[in-house]
Amino acid sequence: MIALYMSTEEKEFSLRDKRIVLIACCIAGFVSPLITTMINPAIPAISDEFGISAHNQGWLIMSYFLSSVAFLVPMSRLSDLYGKRKILIVGIVVVLISALMSAIADSFATLLFWRVIMGMGTACISSTSISMIVEIYPKAHRGLPLAINTMCIYIGASVGPGLGGMLTEIFEWRSIFFSLIPFSVAGLIATLYFKTDFKTSEGEPFDMRGALLYALGIIVLMYGIITLPDALSGLFIAGGIVLLIAFFNFESKAEHPVLMVKLFSGKVFRRSNIAAFLNYGSSFAVLYTVNLYLQYIVGLGPATAGMIILLQPVIQAAITPFSGRMSDKIDPRILTTSGMMLMCASTVMMMFLSSEVNMIKIYLILMFTGAGYALFSAPNTNLIMGNVCPKNYSESSGVISVMRQVGMMSSIAIVMCMISLNMGTTAAVEPETFDAFINSIRYSFAVCFVLAVIGCFMTWFSRDDNDANEDRM
Repeated sequence: MIALYMSTEEKEFSLRDKRIVLIACCIAGFVSPLITTMINPAIPAISDEFGISAHNQGWLIMSYFLSSVAFLVPMSRLSDLYGKRKILIVGIVVVLISALMSAIADSFATLLFWRVIMGMGTACISSTSISMIVEIYPKAHRGLPLAINTMCIYIGASVGPGLGGMLTEIFEWRSIFFSLIPFSVAGLIATLYFKTDFKTSEGEPFDMRGALLYALGIIVLMYGIITLPDALSGLFIAGGIVLLIAFFNFESKAEHPVLMVKLFSGKVFRRSNIAAFLNYGSSFAVLYTVNLYLQYIVGLGPATAGMIILLQPVIQAAITPFSGRMSDKIDPRILTTSGMMLMCASTVMMMFLSSEVNMIKIYLILMFTGAGYALFSAPNTNLIMGNVCPKNYSESSGVISVMRQVGMMSSIAIVMCMISLNMGTTAAVEPETFDAFINSIRYSFAVCFVLAVIGCFMTWFSRDDNDANEDRM
């Protein structure tokens, strides 16, 4: 769980207020993963309408993630300064407007623009919804509301592929964005009913320079990776690295930093967050790629493909509560390393996909990936949060979110790069390019396998040889 023990001044709220906040945050928590997963089955249909190449399909995912990651840290800080409720309302409104505009987009460029705006909205939601629950429920009674919120997140992730596929097949791809509107309206109404706001750092200045360095560094670096092997890609990558180094140097000296980078001085914190990046970097593209494989190579419709890839989040939702409880009883490294080993297995199987369809292999890939996430995510978060002081829980949870989403972006970027190398940036996925497309998958997951292997070592050695208390901030 993220930011479970944020230290705030205890206030007494009515049962009505608690229920309203829980409803609002659960709806927001449900919508955020829905935005991420619903679009996967619709990508081929969107590509057909706008004439999009196989390489540019990835921008439907990457534009959203780039924006979300770039704004996540600044929005988290702004919510502490100006109010979590205000930022949550802004996020829901932005998602509502961008969903409507995405549904009526008349060009691919317009759709990408509104995907960027939608990423800004979900950054507001992700940085406030859980902390709102922590603020309003006393420490002794947070377990159930946080569990309910987590359940809603998993439900959103689970129903997204199937719902997106069915809506695309029965109506058309635009319907997936229209379907987000009623949920957004319900979340907005619930949030407006609650009048109290929480400003944990009111009066402190906002670190605009740090926020700009962070956002520009992330965007420039990821753009360089995505556009490989273009001639200017190396310059973008180098520029992004320079900006991020400047960001870390500046933040380490700032009195009120937008992100407390000193947390990375702790070995457990640093290694476990790198492991989180490697976990998602090695595996997030599985769902994206398997969906394209099922529709293009196997020839399934969006609804059927969506129902099949639903297997991964269902497995993840089923096993995660078990792994979370077990991480309190046994060494979390056993679970996290086991999860990374399952990612190694799924990436190896992805390397051997071919035009000769083997659905058993597809099912195993999805099952191993879902189980790998489940065994890794909660125990790794538990390990991270158990090695920082309570005053740093909020900052730590923000870092976890950033590392997770940067890993997701990197995973899609690897696939886009390999498609560009094997198919170019303009070729579509069609019978004449099927072999090149499958080769792109194989090469992509060869890289992902290497990341997963490194992740195995990183998770196992995530505990310092000295007393773990030395790593506490």
